[in-house]
Amino acid sequence: MTEAPARISAARTAAFTILHRVASGKGHSDDLLHTMAVNALSSEDRNLTTTLVLGTLRWQLAIDSILRPYLQRPFQEMPAPVLLVLRLGTFQLLLLDRIPDHAALNESVELARANGAPHAAGMVNAVLRRVQREGATLKKNLDPEAAHPQWLLDRWKHTYGNRTAHSIAEADQHEPNIPSLFHASENAQQMDDGSRLIAELTAASSVGAKRILDCCAAPGGKTLVLAARHPEAKIVAADLSPRRLSAMQRRVERAGLPNIETVVADLTTQQRSGPFTKPFQLILCDVPCSGTGTLARNPEIRHTIRPEEFARQSERQRAILSTALSLLAPGGRLIYSTCSLEPEENEDVVRSVLSQPQHAALKQMDIAPLFARLAKENILSAESAAHLRDTALRGTTLRTLPGTHATDGFFAALIERPA
Repeated sequence: MTEAPARISAARTAAFTILHRVASGKGHSDDLLHTMAVNALSSEDRNLTTTLVLGTLRWQLAIDSILRPYLQRPFQEMPAPVLLVLRLGTFQLLLLDRIPDHAALNESVELARANGAPHAAGMVNAVLRRVQREGATLKKNLDPEAAHPQWLLDRWKHTYGNRTAHSIAEADQHEPNIPSLFHASENAQQMDDGSRLIAELTAASSVGAKRILDCCAAPGGKTLVLAARHPEAKIVAADLSPRRLSAMQRRVERAGLPNIETVVADLTTQQRSGPFTKPFQLILCDVPCSGTGTLARNPEIRHTIRPEEFARQSERQRAILSTALSLLAPGGRLIYSTCSLEPEENEDVVRSVLSQPQHAALKQMDIAPLFARLAKENILSAESAAHLRDTALRGTTLRTLPGTHATDGFFAALIERPA
């Protein structure tokens, strides 16, 4: 009797589809994991889909180094579906102990057959069975550093040292399930702690601000924190993307916060009309960046980022910061922040912009006193405030690091225009 083909589970089908779209440049994992199709799955299948997608993306480079000696053809000659099936199967065999080997093997073969590569089913079966046989040795040799581009690791080692770079790489390989910096009673907009820390630091930077600007506001979590902490202020939430801003506007309406005005604006250029005719006492300048501090949460970044990206990002960041500073009122304060680990997007941007003649009067302030203020206001726990003060300061600026702090990698600098 011929053995019936294995049934492909809904979770593996969904994971394969998402990985294929990510590899084709047709979406980001975070967005694709929150589509209606994925939300329609059972809770168990949604969780497994997320684990398969993010885990395979996190370990892809290390998995590829394992697979190469087992294959007769170079990666670039292999059909994309076959390569995705091999990566997905290898991830399950080596890194998901709760998945039975037979399920990972049989369904990988059927995924190849069902996705235009029936001729490769035998090869998929043979390669994955070899991975299974040699699994104990392969697991011992799995190295978080091998799951990152070598050039990126070399940058981190140069900037932070070998030990810290290894801790960052190790943290990038795990789901960001970490204890909160904040009191349990404080649940602000279901944000990750790093984003919320930036929002809270900004809110604490000024007392009694009447006009607040959030420069790159969508999706809006930080804006809602600012609105909650400054209920009497008028808050202008600007963003370049009409689509993202429209989604943010719906979020603002659901929150019932009437003091937020959303406006489409390109802050890489000077703004002197509409809500920008008057200066702001408080500005959050959380700029678009490479996102290298968020590789655990956004693992595909490591597969698309290139060294030349930092110069391109830096040019845009300098333009946004310069525009924002031109809108800062006398006595006003601005927080510049990114979720990048790269100096070119952080310290170098601040230093470059503040050296411009039109910004010569501005001063970079010490961010450390804001930790104590947040602890005093019972927003940040005393332990978290002390830990951040002792470990997350680089001169006058904030620098959190995956593996060292209970958050993604963030940078923040505080700038003031004298009264």
